[in-house]
Amino acid sequence: MKKLFYLFLLATLLLSACGKNTAPKEVAVDKNTSVEDIVGAIVKNKFTVEEKNGVVTISIQDTDVGKGLKSQMLKDSTKIFAELSKLKSVKTPSISWYAPLTETGGKKGMTEVLNIYFSEEDFRKVNWANYNQLDIESIATHYHQNEALGH
Repeated sequence: MKKLFYLFLLATLLLSACGKNTAPKEVAVDKNTSVEDIVGAIVKNKFTVEEKNGVVTISIQDTDVGKGLKSQMLKDSTKIFAELSKLKSVKTPSISWYAPLTETGGKKGMTEVLNIYFSEEDFRKVNWANYNQLDIESIATHYHQNEALGH
């Protein structure tokens, strides 16, 4: 009987460990949702938001630089833009990602590694409903990446 109990307990623990959800969080956006709420729900990095007359500038500091950095930045950025599109107050959004890079001379500093900007016209014409299938690099009004991210 004890063996059966331990077997059941082990199976329960294994199932709960395997059920970890790694999908991006869905953000419930309503009239009280702020840009900070959206960004904070999607990225775990330190960030700042500047908003003025519909111009939204988001700066994200990614100190956990590793493999897959660019693809994760693009996924997170696309998700942020998709959620921002639900806010009527956002007209021209931009996201800048910063990461610690070693400069010439060995000095480390936070350097902009990715910058994505949408004009109001371009931002409104994108169908953000299927944001997972969008190629943010080609649809953005302005897209620039640091050579450190590769191609």
